[in-house]
Amino acid sequence: MPPFVHIAPGVEYSTDLDFFLANQIVIFATQEGTTFCSCLEQRVFMRTATRHISDDMIRKLCRHIHREICTLKYGGELTE
Repeated sequence: MPPFVHIAPGVEYSTDLDFFLANQIVIFATQEGTTFCSCLEQRVFMRTATRHISDDMIRKLCRHIHREICTLKYGGELTE
């Protein structure tokens, strides 16, 4: 099993990018822009001013958020 980043009680983000994309992040667009949120906790990772973002750019932004989680920018510790 891949390691996880344990941030808070009951909150562990996978270090596996594909698992993170499929299960731990949600992206939605509104009139105000696009929001990238956690599926595990009440956390907004990022907001953009535009709602029209290409699929390629969405993937790049998700990879950036995942990298920040894995480098402990949001706190926590690496666990197995």
